[in-house]
Amino acid sequence: MAGAIVGLVLGSIIGAVATIAGSYFLFWRRRHAALAHLRRAFRTELSALSYIDEMAESGDYETLTQTVEKPVVYESNADDIGHLSGEEVEALVAFYTDLYWICDQQDIEDKKDRVHEIVEKRQRAIETIREAE
Repeated sequence: MAGAIVGLVLGSIIGAVATIAGSYFLFWRRRHAALAHLRRAFRTELSALSYIDEMAESGDYETLTQTVEKPVVYESNADDIGHLSGEEVEALVAFYTDLYWICDQQDIEDKKDRVHEIVEKRQRAIETIREAE
């Protein structure tokens, strides 16, 4: 009788551990896939904003302030950014903060240096995301 009880308890413990391990593995796999999709979305949006580099290089600052649109991926995934690495978060927030700054500018001619910093921040954000993948 005691052997049956020990077997029952041991079987319950083994079953519970197997269930927990399986659930954690599925959670980890889903989280990993979600982060991969998030990184891919940011990389795509950052690449689509390459016209900022071109306009900054050509000195077309006024057109740049009128052309930049609100970032869809960043705004849609603001809650999930914290799941990325600290370096990724820092690079993305630094770039997108400055991108919003460009959108709000009326006369940018006297702020050319900051525009060129934004170009560097965009490139840094892309590199940081690529390194994390």
